[in-house]
Amino acid sequence: MVHKNGSRKSLWGLMLGLAFLSLLPEKIAAQGGLLSPYSAFGVGSMQPYMNVRNMGMGGIAVGLSGKGDMNPLNPATYRTGVDTLSVRFDIGFNLGMNSLRERRADGSIVRNQSTSGGLSNLEFYFPVCKWYKMAIYLMPATDMHYRTSSFSDAGPYIGMTQLTHEGSGGIAKAGWGHSLGWGPVSVGANLVYEFGTVTESSVLSFLDDTLAAYAGQSEYYTTTKVNGFAADLGVTYRAELKRGHFLTVGGAYTFQSKLYGKRTTMGQGVFSSGTDTAFMPEAARKGTIIYPSTVRAGFSFERDGQYVIGADFSYSFWEQYKEYGKTFDYKNTYAVNVGAELKNNPQAVSTARHFAYRIGAFYQTYCATYGGNNLISFGVSLGVGIPVRKSRSLINIGLQYGRIGFMGKGQIEEDYFRIGVSLSSMETWFVKPKYD
Repeated sequence: MVHKNGSRKSLWGLMLGLAFLSLLPEKIAAQGGLLSPYSAFGVGSMQPYMNVRNMGMGGIAVGLSGKGDMNPLNPATYRTGVDTLSVRFDIGFNLGMNSLRERRADGSIVRNQSTSGGLSNLEFYFPVCKWYKMAIYLMPATDMHYRTSSFSDAGPYIGMTQLTHEGSGGIAKAGWGHSLGWGPVSVGANLVYEFGTVTESSVLSFLDDTLAAYAGQSEYYTTTKVNGFAADLGVTYRAELKRGHFLTVGGAYTFQSKLYGKRTTMGQGVFSSGTDTAFMPEAARKGTIIYPSTVRAGFSFERDGQYVIGADFSYSFWEQYKEYGKTFDYKNTYAVNVGAELKNNPQAVSTARHFAYRIGAFYQTYCATYGGNNLISFGVSLGVGIPVRKSRSLINIGLQYGRIGFMGKGQIEEDYFRIGVSLSSMETWFVKPKYD
């Protein structure tokens, strides 16, 4: 008898190739995310690594170290999350919806809604030897998609004007991870390549058409292409408290990174008497963007094969941020994540126990103020892992609800809802064929 898994390998190879093609730089770095004024800071709002499983658990990741717990947020998790004979894939998709609300001076409320979706992550983990594991991954790092508008009366000779600011794009990252260790200690590192394009514009419209030939608008656009390298370090310590009960503590550090940019600017005036377009003198100006470092810590308590509960804390040094030599009045930020999972048990008598169940919550601050008040975000999440018949794969579904800002503080209140779906699979690739 011959044990073959070539057809399954071919299928996974095809899926992996198609996923890589669909995650070309232009697509993953600028997916056109949810319309949010809070993505206007820096080069877009940070998209913390969160596959669908982690999302369902409130975003915890740093202090996990069981089987299947590997994630790029802490590269030390690769060693314990992947066994010696198997490779693991995780391919995720997401759909997001949000609602923006702002209270005007007259007490009325203005509303806006948007929807966005696409591929969220692509991960591939494999063993080199018993104590050394590797990872390759591709995912978004930041997302920018905003549009703000204000009106003012510029006087009798100009009349009413409208100033509109817009932004789109973002940064993606491709990583190559390594993890090794002995006994309860694991260490890991990621080498990351970051790339993307951010486009921003300001348009001043003259709304008073009595100005005859001078009615129209002036426009100013900037497009910045960036790329650079970054690195992460991580460590975990997994202690067995008693048989089958484990406590894991972990830490990770993302180094401050320098992104190299090439910025093109263009100004244009559009009037009722014609159009005049002129490129700015510095049409392709090179510069750097200094992105902040982040430190993370987490812990988890796990009963092997039964459940896991944990919490993460992270702190980002946004006071370090610089863009083309310009500093900003940004504040350092922090985030707290808590979560739990009831693991799936394929051998259980009850069909309900064949599924994994997840729950979590999070709280975070933002680097900038809005309306003179600090910005915060909080939310909750749920998730489920559905086993695929006759395989070691799981279809993961995650739901997340969150809120940013408060109308009571003069801010724009944003409620968002995300749905994530992923296929997480473990395939045995390193067993020699047996012949009878």
